[in-house]
Amino acid sequence: MQEQARQDRDEFERIVLNQKFERELEIRNEAEKALRVVDHANQLKKQIAINEEKRKQGQRELLEEGRKIKEKLANEKQKLENIKSAKLAKLLNYDIPFKYTSELSRKKIAF
Repeated sequence: MQEQARQDRDEFERIVLNQKFERELEIRNEAEKALRVVDHANQLKKQIAINEEKRKQGQRELLEEGRKIKEKLANEKQKLENIKSAKLAKLLNYDIPFKYTSELSRKKIAF
């Protein structure tokens, strides 16, 4: 009877140790899974931040390109205005009557 009790106690302790080991393993696995989830979330946040920065950079480049185009058009318009003014001045220096230069003086430069 004593032998049976000792065997039962040994079996019980073995089962308890086995359950304790399995629980620790389960806790470790859950902790690793939680770390993977956090790591994945951080990677996603980083990727979102990178994509957002790329989008903002694209917008900045687009705005800069638009500004350069406007500046170029303004320079071209000013150049044409200068040519027009020089041509009118040249024609007036040659004493060309106004009726012949009026159309050029009224001409608007538009893009």
